[in-house]
Amino acid sequence: MDCGDGVNLCGVLTLASGYGPNEYAASEPYVHGLWPETDSYGTSECIAPQSTTDPTKLATCYNNGTNNDADQLDFEQHEWEKHGCCAGAEDADDYFDQVCSISTAPLKVMSDSKSSGGDLDAIEKAVTSAGYEVFYKDTQYSQLYLSACAGPDAKWKTSPVADFVKNCGGWDPSNNDDNDATACVSSQHGPACSSDKDCSDITDCVRCASSGYCTNVPLSYTETN
Repeated sequence: MDCGDGVNLCGVLTLASGYGPNEYAASEPYVHGLWPETDSYGTSECIAPQSTTDPTKLATCYNNGTNNDADQLDFEQHEWEKHGCCAGAEDADDYFDQVCSISTAPLKVMSDSKSSGGDLDAIEKAVTSAGYEVFYKDTQYSQLYLSACAGPDAKWKTSPVADFVKNCGGWDPSNNDDNDATACVSSQHGPACSSDKDCSDITDCVRCASSGYCTNVPLSYTETN
């Protein structure tokens, strides 16, 4: 995913249909996560929160009716540590409040389609007709990835990729110029690069990502959690 000029945060809002196997099965569609497309997934920055403290309360939009409270909180902590800590939110509460806010409307569309007997393809068509861009359809786990971005206020919104600059642009370019990394660390930019060769002799780096920084993440796309 290419965030576009002047957009530092972009990613996908991943919504599960409930038709998936095992732990992905549920009677109603539900939100899986909001994932900045960093490293091999796209050009998004990984912007750390003001507080990295794990969530301690349950987010209502994460309750798919199959998990008890302890399991749900464990999953939220996993999502926060893996994705939320790169989303530019103030803290875990801010991150999950935003996730629940932007997922409410598309989940309603998905739920209406599913209750009418729609399969994943029908749900995708309904979501697209409602004005949301499906960036990726995950048929293995029966999920839809909706394109999303955040402006300089770090408030996320769903948006077509083509409209990222219009809807989420205006970031200060100087925010990208203070990288002094000397190695590759998970969920952080490595040294600046223009080709894989620039990263070959740098500790724990495996390639030059599309963001223009070395990364320790091998080139791939499928992301499932």
